[in-house]
Amino acid sequence: MNLRDLRSSPGAAWAGPLLIFLAFLGLNACVKSIAPDAPWYLAQPEQWVYPLQTLVTLACIVFWWRNYTFRPLTSKHIAWAVAAGVIGIVLWLLPSWLVLHGHAGELKSLGFMSRHEPGFDPSIWQDRPGLYWSVVALRFLRMTLVVAFAEEIFWRGFLWRLLSEPYRDFNQGAFGQWRWQALAGTVIMFALAHMGPDFMVAAIWCLLVSWLYLHTRSVGACIIAHAVSNFLLGIYIMVTRQWGLW
Repeated sequence: MNLRDLRSSPGAAWAGPLLIFLAFLGLNACVKSIAPDAPWYLAQPEQWVYPLQTLVTLACIVFWWRNYTFRPLTSKHIAWAVAAGVIGIVLWLLPSWLVLHGHAGELKSLGFMSRHEPGFDPSIWQDRPGLYWSVVALRFLRMTLVVAFAEEIFWRGFLWRLLSEPYRDFNQGAFGQWRWQALAGTVIMFALAHMGPDFMVAAIWCLLVSWLYLHTRSVGACIIAHAVSNFLLGIYIMVTRQWGLW
């Protein structure tokens, strides 16, 4: 397959950005496991892997842009998308917030925690404001644009259509058509992709966005909801410093 064929391949376009994004997560885990007590660029590779991941995945989205089809959104659809994003992230954060404030200790038995465990911590650059805010800005670009786009074109644009009619070309399938196997498959796989403390809330969030997808039949609406959720999550993390949430 040459570069022109790759660029025009629907399968590569709809699944490629997320797979490339995940490959960088694998790289990050490999580097960290090799030298946990080494200098920051080996002990905390996310400080350089994540920015590189953001830029490369964004470049891939631009490379495959002409393959994407988005249904025009009405003002009602946009309002639904924003509302779904807000409600979804409130439900996502509620268990960890309750645990953090000591109101629901029983939730710990289900795997929920306050999320102060190690994560992407930009505060190591606190004494260099320019670098600190550049890192934070790239992190928000990663969350609100790259992640929202790469995940939604995969989960709703690719996998949902693939599972809806597995015996035909997924790219010929309609967006947002109801199929129980598409709903079950995307919810289960999305939850597994967030295995750990976020497993159950990820499943709930995915159900909410699936409802949005079925009602709007638009991957674009799902991207907006995902972007709103992730932007609000980023604000919450910066305020509470619960770095384990991202």
